[in-house]
Amino acid sequence: MWNNEQKNIWHDIKDAWNDQPQSEKINIQVSQLLDEFKSKASQFEKDSINKDLAFITSSTTKFEKDSIKRDLAFITTSVTKFEKKSVKSGLNFISNFLEKVISKLKKNK
Repeated sequence: MWNNEQKNIWHDIKDAWNDQPQSEKINIQVSQLLDEFKSKASQFEKDSINKDLAFITSSTTKFEKDSIKRDLAFITTSVTKFEKKSVKSGLNFISNFLEKVISKLKKNK
């Protein structure tokens, strides 16, 4: 994660770049170079890149799914423990309160 200072510096760099009169021309030239590179790549290279991307995507997705499952299990366990303690504490409070009310009612008879 970036802190605010890094974000501000990056924002200043982008502003400085975009304020330059040549930036649009450079952006167009880079776009043209990318288009030229794409047009010169063979079908085999394109297929290879697509296979690599599919593999990375599926691997990342599996990793993310596993990570999310672990996180959810941890959260569920933590919440369950918290809920159990909370319910137990609440029941003890209610029980003690009812005992006090009943004892006062018995004294008043």
